[in-house]
Formats: sequence, structure tokens, C-alpha cells
Amino acid sequence: MREDEYVEQALRREPGLADEWLKQNDLMYGGLVGICVVLAQPLITDAAPSPLGLASVILFAIAIPLLAGLILLNRQETYRHRLAKSRAVTVARSLAVGTAFAGIVTTFWGVSWIAGAALLVSAIVAMLVHSAGYTSVEEMLRWGRWSGRPEGREASAQPDGMGPEASGAPIDEEAFILCCLLWARTGLESDLVAYEDRVLALMPDYGIEVTERVRSERGPEHPTEVQLLRVPSQALLDAYLVDPRRVEFAAERDRVVARTELFRVPRARVQD
Repeated sequence: MREDEYVEQALRREPGLADEWLKQNDLMYGGLVGICVVLAQPLITDAAPSPLGLASVILFAIAIPLLAGLILLNRQETYRHRLAKSRAVTVARSLAVGTAFAGIVTTFWGVSWIAGAALLVSAIVAMLVHSAGYTSVEEMLRWGRWSGRPEGREASAQPDGMGPEASGAPIDEEAFILCCLLWARTGLESDLVAYEDRVLALMPDYGIEVTERVRSERGPEHPTEVQLLRVPSQALLDAYLVDPRRVEFAAERDRVVARTELFRVPRARVQD
């Protein structure tokens, strides 16, 4: 599976993941820029830098502008709640992070090869720890076990509401209750409701039932609409999400929906 296909499937299962990745990228870019600037200052003022010092300056000169550009792009991505999928962005991200890290390593190596080697080993260990921890957390969520509980919170794809009785689809052992929180863009609350009316009409075809649908006027910090959805299975939810009739409304969804949060609700907390 290509990386872009993996990202697309992950975001379809859990829309909030995009915002989390954007926050992590923002932290990484900002941290690298800060480190590069601090380490580059004494090297720039050195009238006769060592070969390693000169290499570090060149690497920082490449990394800092790229990281600055990625930070600006990150703000736009955060505003739109979308990840840029351009090949140029992917290349720039890899180049920026790679040259920044290489510059940091060469700077430490110029002071002491032991320090440089220690930094390399520590970075490799850190990546392995992060990878192992990330995989462990995602596996728990994939099987619906958050913090070791069998009925944990698990975000799913971004549905807008859903009726098993209408379609005759049985609620099997995979059925679950999904809570959907929707925030409208400023001044577009009525448009969000109208959009939801249209996409909700598609859901009975997949046996997904809207058990509750309420609205709030408490301000932008609170969701504009809250839905409780009875979903027969993840497979039916996935099928609904790629329904061509729903995809046609993608531009309208982006126009009126500012934010979406979804999570599974333990059945014990829902009165049938």
C-alpha cells in the first residue's frame, strides 16, 4: 500500500487524526527551526569555521527556509483541517527535516565525535520508541480497547448521521454507537443543518440509524449539532463514506463544517 493510500484510509477512519498530525508537525518544525538558529549563530560569526562547521552552516541554510515555509503551510492546513498531499510538500518535508537533523549532528560532531555518535544513537532509539509506542496505541484503538478497556473510545470516519430498520440490515456483533459532534463555520449554522439533512437521507441505505440529533446555540466553542448514530458495522460505515452521492457534497461540507469530532459510545451508557 502506498503512503498516500494509507494516509487516506487512516483519515477516513478518524478525521480528527489530521488535526493531531498537524499539531505534531507544527511542534516538530518549530522545534527544529529554534535548534538550527541557536546552533548556527556561533558558526556564522566564526571567521574561519572548521570543515564540519561549514557543512553545518550550509545544512542549516537549506533547512531553515524550508522549515519556515512548512510552518506557514501548516497554519493553512490547520485552518482548513486538511493535510496537503502535494509531492512537492512531501519532498520539501523530507529535505527540511533531513538537512536540519544532519546539521545538528555535524555541529555536535565538530565539538566531539563522541557527542555526535551519542546523538545519532539516541535519535535512532527515540525513533524506535516512538514507532513502538505509536503502533501499540493505534492497535488498541483499532480493536476498540482504549487504556486496556474493551469498550474504549475509538474515533471512526466522518459520518454525518445514519437506519438499520429501513434497509433491513441486521445489527450484528460488530454494531456500535457513534457520537458525532459538528461545529459550523461562523454564520453558516443554518447551512450546516441543511447539509446534514441531505447527507442523512443517504444513510438508511447502509442500515445506519440516527437515534438522536440535537442542536445548540451556546456559542462557537460548543458543537452546533450532536448526533448519536447506531452503526451496524464498520464495513457499512466505510461503504457509506465513499458513496458517490455523498462525495458530491464534499465541497459543501468543507464550506460549512469547521470541525468534526467522533467517538464510540459504550452501549451501557445508551438507553435502547
